[in-house]
Amino acid sequence: MIFDMLRFRFCRGAAGRQSKFRANRGEGYSHDMGSNSQREERVAIAIEAVLAGLGALQEILRRPDARVPVIKADGTPVTAGDLAVQMAIGAVLERCTPGVPVVGEEGESSVAGRDGEVLLGRAVDAVKNSMGSGAPRDPERYLGTRPQPNAPAWWTVDPIDGTKGFRSARHYALCLALVEGSRATVGVLSCPTLMIGHDPLEIGPDSQCGTVYYASVGAGAWKFAPHAGQSRAPDDPSRVVRPATTREAWLVCDSIEGSARAMRMRSVMDHTQLPWTSISLDSQCKYALVAEGAADCFMRVPGATRLECVWDHAPGAVVAAEAGATVCDLNGAALHFSGASLERNTGTLACDASIGQRVCAAARESGVC
Repeated sequence: MIFDMLRFRFCRGAAGRQSKFRANRGEGYSHDMGSNSQREERVAIAIEAVLAGLGALQEILRRPDARVPVIKADGTPVTAGDLAVQMAIGAVLERCTPGVPVVGEEGESSVAGRDGEVLLGRAVDAVKNSMGSGAPRDPERYLGTRPQPNAPAWWTVDPIDGTKGFRSARHYALCLALVEGSRATVGVLSCPTLMIGHDPLEIGPDSQCGTVYYASVGAGAWKFAPHAGQSRAPDDPSRVVRPATTREAWLVCDSIEGSARAMRMRSVMDHTQLPWTSISLDSQCKYALVAEGAADCFMRVPGATRLECVWDHAPGAVVAAEAGATVCDLNGAALHFSGASLERNTGTLACDASIGQRVCAAARESGVC
């Protein structure tokens, strides 16, 4: 989906909301974002948009059928939550950055047919109820086709990354990134079931809002525990810095659902000849765990037919890199966010900096690259 407006500007009141930024450049991210005030505005806007999406999702979760999906033409599920989150995020971004295109996962095919229309109606109601007087008159217009972005800067959103996890009351994430040139420069992850200070496999209840992670290039990664109705980051977020690993075996993020890709990932880890074990969970929460040091490695090996989508990686990649992790593809190259897919990259990797080269070498030795 792309909203092609006339000019690039930021909404009034966004400047000055964020002050917790200091230099901590993650590997692979060196794009110049301009002045500190511009950077802080962009982060504040991204946080506001994601929190608006979280508010819309909380409205959806009040319904007993909140997690009932419709299967799209491509065989993937979509829920009213996916639609509501994307519409709420789109509304904030259009208001605050009307000259910046937005590329989102959900498009017109997500609401095709009678079942899709029913989902759309639930989502529209949720957006209007959660945003109140700030709700757009026609939020459904934030669902549309997804042409290649043709602008120096653009937003990409995955409203619910890990829809299968959301359906099954497991981990999932609301994800938003700003791309400038070919680099993701701002990333926000809302992980509603990932609770600060708890075991990462513990699933937080719907009554809580989990953890929000955010980062921008050169400014470090941060987190906070949001509350219902919140629209901005607190004045005292916590810094996220990846610590040195002290585990006897490297902890690798694995897929919950077994697949040929998962088997190839395990083959790569075996070729590293490092001791390793795995933790299984959905979504870009994996990037958050690598950033925190709660996990040591998350990789996506190349698929046989499907390229990696930009919205599946850009937000989490910024957070992990700014926390101090190595973020690249399996050839060791920087991730290139030049369109809706990572067609210039071979898989993706976020890991402890001390094992990055070894994992890339193992990927070549195992035949993955």
